[in-house]
Amino acid sequence: MTDELPAWMTEGVIKREPALEEKNEASEETTISPSVEIRSTEPHEEVMAGLHEAMQRDIRSWGKWLIGLGILHLIAAGKLDASWGAMLILLGAVSFLFTSPSMYVVYAITMAWAGITNLIDTGLGWSVFALFQFYLTFRIGQKYYFFRKAGLVEEELLAATSGEEKKPLAPRLFPWLGLISSAFLLVGLLALILTALVLYGYFEVSDDSLASMIWDFTFGAVVSLAVVFWGVNLSSILSRYRPRFLPWLGLFFSSVTLGLFLLILVLS
Repeated sequence: MTDELPAWMTEGVIKREPALEEKNEASEETTISPSVEIRSTEPHEEVMAGLHEAMQRDIRSWGKWLIGLGILHLIAAGKLDASWGAMLILLGAVSFLFTSPSMYVVYAITMAWAGITNLIDTGLGWSVFALFQFYLTFRIGQKYYFFRKAGLVEEELLAATSGEEKKPLAPRLFPWLGLISSAFLLVGLLALILTALVLYGYFEVSDDSLASMIWDFTFGAVVSLAVVFWGVNLSSILSRYRPRFLPWLGLFFSSVTLGLFLLILVLS
């Protein structure tokens, strides 16, 4: 038996010469021929780091603006919603703690809710401004998907360098925080409704009394926080944080809370 195969068995077969393929480990390039190069599709580490830093700066900038806008709401409490301002200050402060792309989802939901309420419960001027808020919501959503597609999911970056134990706060806390807070806010809203029935039905408290003002502020704060945690739950779903069933439950609780608020708004 000879080592040579018949010609009909080798026709159309191209033998691979080791010399024609070189792996350049330093530049991560594979040379097939002198004129053809296939480069790695992975983004360069320096580009990734630069984009990640830009995202963090942008989120912190959002935090500063939200805190400033919240303070403005508190100062002009007679014309602006003080409870909404308190929520904005809290959201702005949290922006320095959670610097993941999922924060853009929370911003977008907050902006969209502001547009919805301005469209429903205010005059023509605020209704026009609501259209601008919907445009900003769209732009914020684009930012989220841009940073996701650019590979700036912070948990993936840290997992590659520091291990699972140093996973950032958002994927660790958002699912649980969204569920627990949404359930607590729903219970709080139901308690406030019962309190209102007692105050205004039994005791006949006037609208300008201290008890009424405290109730109004608390009611507004509960609804405002429900908006934020609706966004937290949605961001956990879109970012596929685990356990995956937790944000779905949280989204249900926060949706019921906001639905009850809209029902009260329409009936009143």
